[in-house]
Amino acid sequence: MDKTKIHRDQMYIDGLAANDSAIIQAIYKKFVPKVVFFVMNNGGTEEQAQSIVHQVLILLYDQAKKDAMQLTCPFDSYFFLLCKRKWLKELRKNSDTEVAIVEDARTMNDSAIQLIGKTEEFEENQKLSKESNPLSEEFEEREVFKENLSQIEEEHFNKKPKAIGLKPWYFAVALSIIVLFGLFFFNYNQNPVFADYNHPEQADFAERGSEGGPLKQAEQEFNSKRYSLAIPHFEAILEKGKTPEIQYFYGISLLEQSQFLKAEAVFNELKSGNSAYKEKAIWYLALSKLKQRDYKSCKELLQTISQDYEDYDEVQLLLDDLE
Repeated sequence: MDKTKIHRDQMYIDGLAANDSAIIQAIYKKFVPKVVFFVMNNGGTEEQAQSIVHQVLILLYDQAKKDAMQLTCPFDSYFFLLCKRKWLKELRKNSDTEVAIVEDARTMNDSAIQLIGKTEEFEENQKLSKESNPLSEEFEEREVFKENLSQIEEEHFNKKPKAIGLKPWYFAVALSIIVLFGLFFFNYNQNPVFADYNHPEQADFAERGSEGGPLKQAEQEFNSKRYSLAIPHFEAILEKGKTPEIQYFYGISLLEQSQFLKAEAVFNELKSGNSAYKEKAIWYLALSKLKQRDYKSCKELLQTISQDYEDYDEVQLLLDDLE
């Protein structure tokens, strides 16, 4: 597996560096609730979770701007682990008891470990740096980013009215109720969904097909996400002869149209072979089960995928989300 491969989630790093409001809002919507839940269930408050997220996002902005940061693992696991480690370090600093930072092996691999190590090293170097007069342009850009971040943060965290004038014991009762309901709804909504992990690669058959032939048409319809139109073109090609590549993209098209039995038959045939699409087929078999909310079968399939699979980071992340 290529350890230097840039992950598709690089868009979050690039978005932070560009102060892209849509990307920052997406981070708050998709990834921050997990951090808040962790902090609030490990001795912290929502306000403290908000502070941790704020610090980490500014750190990532700084690193992305200065180091041309390249993401080699899923942003979800990387961001969560950074926030988790920062919070546990905060607890350790302010507590008389020792707090161990224990990483989850399912979300940790060489790419994630190296990347988190580089980020924490970058942060330490920032603290030790004596540069007190950054370039005015860089300083202004950073201040604009912080202002935008604070505004999005405010919108995310402060949508509920504040309680006024309650006696202390009211807070204890209210907190108990909030925690109970929070745990219930968190667990209820924590099952991963197909859309979060479904990122079909682009088909590229151009060199082997005539401009107007079924191969070229299948490629165009597939890459345009018109899967219902791609399916008959793939079927016409497969009638003349099977190749693992065409079967693979045909199976994805069927899955996109929720034709589960046909899709799984295609992927199972690839799984039983020895082509380059063998483990990709197992991944899509797992995604088929995920789309059908058969989480047990999804997990069992994921556990059969080799760690040498090129997108094993995604496998680890989905396994973690299924726990």
